[in-house]
Amino acid sequence: MKIAVVADEDTVNCFKLTGVENTYVVKSSTEADELIRELSKKSDFAVIITTDIIANRIHSTINEITEKNKFPLIISIQKLGGTPKVSFDPITEIIKRKTGIELKL
Repeated sequence: MKIAVVADEDTVNCFKLTGVENTYVVKSSTEADELIRELSKKSDFAVIITTDIIANRIHSTINEITEKNKFPLIISIQKLGGTPKVSFDPITEIIKRKTGIELKL
């Protein structure tokens, strides 16, 4: 199973340096939304990593994908050099929906 990164150019370049092959630079949340939907339909992706900025803007899409599918797991990380802007955390949201327990971070 593969890992994909859908993010801004700086974040993608960092993952490329670590050897992640499936990296995609996006310029807008609309572009990220379409690409993440497309990647989630492929059965060989176990994880899709994106930035917290993108995740906050397309949280309904992430919820839809994670509700319908076991994989891929969609994870948001802080944008390189940015300050945390987590108003939506996909992992916490999955735990809340599946267990009814709300985690406060």
